[in-house]
Amino acid sequence: MRCRASWQYLNGTGRLWWWSLFLVILGFSFRISQVDVKSLIGGLYQSWALGREMLPPDFSRWKQVLTLAAETVAMGFWGTILGILISVPLGFLAARNTAKNYLIYQLAKTLVTLLRSIPDVIYAFFFVTAFGLGPQAGVAALTLATVGLLGKFYAEAVESIDEKPVEALAAAGSRGLSVIRHAIVPQVLPLFMGYNLYLLDHNIRVALALGVVGAGGLGVELFTQMRGFHYQKAAAILVIILVIITAIDRVSAYLRNRIIKGGFLHPGNRLPDAALLAAIGVLTLISIYFMPVDFKEMAAGAPRIWEFLKGMFPPDFSRISVYLKLMLETVGMGISGTFLAMALAIPLGVLAARNVSHNPVIYNLAKEITNFLRAIPDLVFALIFVVAVGLGPFAGVLALGLNTAGFLGKFYAEAIENVDPKPVEAVEATGARFLQRIGHAIFPQVLPLFNSYNLYILDRNIRYSTIMGLVGAGGIGFELVMTSRMFEYRQMAAMLLVILTTILLVDWLSAYLRKRVV
Repeated sequence: MRCRASWQYLNGTGRLWWWSLFLVILGFSFRISQVDVKSLIGGLYQSWALGREMLPPDFSRWKQVLTLAAETVAMGFWGTILGILISVPLGFLAARNTAKNYLIYQLAKTLVTLLRSIPDVIYAFFFVTAFGLGPQAGVAALTLATVGLLGKFYAEAVESIDEKPVEALAAAGSRGLSVIRHAIVPQVLPLFMGYNLYLLDHNIRVALALGVVGAGGLGVELFTQMRGFHYQKAAAILVIILVIITAIDRVSAYLRNRIIKGGFLHPGNRLPDAALLAAIGVLTLISIYFMPVDFKEMAAGAPRIWEFLKGMFPPDFSRISVYLKLMLETVGMGISGTFLAMALAIPLGVLAARNVSHNPVIYNLAKEITNFLRAIPDLVFALIFVVAVGLGPFAGVLALGLNTAGFLGKFYAEAIENVDPKPVEAVEATGARFLQRIGHAIFPQVLPLFNSYNLYILDRNIRYSTIMGLVGAGGIGFELVMTSRMFEYRQMAAMLLVILTTILLVDWLSAYLRKRVV
C-alpha cells in the first residue's frame, strides 16, 4: 500500500514539485561538473579522434601483456578466495537469526557496512602507500572489498532461510555448528556459490583498474602506454581486456544460472558442465603459478601499515572547506554520470531485449555494445577521457556515464524481457506502432524496476566518482593523491572521513528512496 500511495502521490499533487527538484539538482550537477551540450559534443568528437589514433592495435608486446593479464586474473582470484574465507563466518555473525549475541551481531553488521562503503580503488591506494607498488596491494584491497560485499550477501541469504529445518534440529537436541551445517548450509549453498561467482567476475574487472594506482596487473601497463602516448599499444591492451572480461562474464553467468536453478552436473549436461569445471581448475592452476601473494612480505609490511595509520591521527581538518567543495563536485559528477547513463541505456536496453528487438543484427549489436561498455572499468574509461578531453570532472562524467550505461542497458533489457506479454499483444492488436507499444504496454510494467536500477546506479556512481580524481578526472580523488605524495597523512585522513561520511549518507538516502518510490 505504501508503494502505491507513493506512486499516486508522485503522479498527483506532488509530481510538479518532485520534477522541479530533480531538474534543479540535475542542473546544479551539470554546472559543477562542467557539463553542457557543447562540451559533451566536443568531448565525444575528441574521444572519437583518439579512438582513430588507436587503430590498428599494436600487439608487438603480446607476451608481456598476456603475462600481466594472467597476473590480473590471479589478483582477482586470490582476492576473491581470501575474501570468501573471511566472509563466511562474518556473514553468519551479521545475520540476526544466527548471531545469538546482539553486541557481536551489531559489530559484525557495522564492520560489513564500513568495508562495503569504501571503494576498492581507495583500498588499493591505501595499500600501495603502505606496501609499495605491486600486486600485493591489489590482493589486499580486493580482499577487504570482497568481505564488505559478500558479508552483506551472505547475511541476507542466511536471514531469508526457512526456519522449519532449524527448529526441527533444535527440537532433536542439535545446537550451534551442527544446526548451521545440517539445516542452514544446504539452503544457502546455491546462493553462496552464485555470489562467489559474481564476485570473482567483479574482482577480475576491478583488478584491471587497480593497476592504474600501481597495484599490479594490466592496469599498470595500460596507464604507462596511455601516459606515453603509445595509443596503438594501449588499444591492444584494451582488446585483450575486453576478450578476458567477456569470456569470464559469459562463463560466470552460465554457472550462476545453472547452480541457482539446481541443474548443474545433472544428466544430459554433465559433459559441458564438467568441461567448465576443468577450465576453472586450469584458471586455479594459472592463479597459483602467477600467485601475486607473498604472505611473508605481507607480514613484513604489517608494521608499515600500523605506522601509516598512526601518522593519520589526529585528522587535520584545517582545509575542510576545500574538501567539502571537492566532495560536492564529486557528487555532481556521480549525478551527471548517472543521467548520461540513463539516456544511453534506455535505447540500448530496448534494442537488446529479445521480445522487442526482432532484428537479430540490431539485437546482437545492442547486446555487444552493452557488454563492451560494462567490460571496460570506469577508471580505465576515465584514463582515456582525460587524454581525450583534458583534466577535470567532465572526463569523470563521461567515464561513469559510459561504463554504467552498460550495466543499466543489461538491467533494462532483462526487465523488458520479463514483462507480461498480454498487454503488449493487446496494444499490438489495435495497430499500434513500435514506440506506441513501448510507451503504452512495456514502460508502465518496467518503470518500478527501472527506478530501482537507477537509484542503485546513482548510489554506485557517487561512490566511484570519489576515485575518478586518481587519474585526473576531477573531484576529491586528485587532492587525495596530491596529499599522499606529499606525505600529509593527517590531511589525507580528513579527506577519507569526508568521503566515508558522504558515502554512508548516500547509501542511507538511496535505501530510503528505494523503499518510498519503488
